[in-house]
Amino acid sequence: MELKDSELIGRIQQGETELLDILIEQYYDGIYRFCYYKTGDREAAYDCTQETFLHLLRYIGTYVEQKKFKAYLYRIAGNVCTDFFRKQAVSMVGPEILETLAEEDPDLARAENSDQVVEALNMLNPAQREVIILHFFYDFKLREIAQIADIPMSTAKSRLKQGMDKLKRCMKEF
Repeated sequence: MELKDSELIGRIQQGETELLDILIEQYYDGIYRFCYYKTGDREAAYDCTQETFLHLLRYIGTYVEQKKFKAYLYRIAGNVCTDFFRKQAVSMVGPEILETLAEEDPDLARAENSDQVVEALNMLNPAQREVIILHFFYDFKLREIAQIADIPMSTAKSRLKQGMDKLKRCMKEF
């Protein structure tokens, strides 16, 4: 029998700390990929993933069930990656982003090579890039992205539209 996140967290908060392994295993790969897309570096993604789960471990006792635990966890990861960028002043996106974006938009599918799409993505501001990654790679809905990024839903919607418009313009220039 698989436990829901809320049940797992409740039991962990009641002292069944061995259930943390289940929770971490369930989300580790997704958080790692998210951190990799945000940082563009495997080692940095590993460090950010570890920091995300350390933060979770530190504060799980004070976690209060909100809408979705998954969105809460991705918000932590996003904040950890933002801190990484502040410390390292690095901003690049992994090339794997090409396939997903090209599938979603025919203009992007016409790119001559993945370097063009990566270059176009790197022209976006980090806020637009984050919304695009969360929407296209993790299938988050706009309200969930708003919660993760701690922004109004209208801002998430605007960043997605503006980011996609800018990507299309950049691709036409190539």
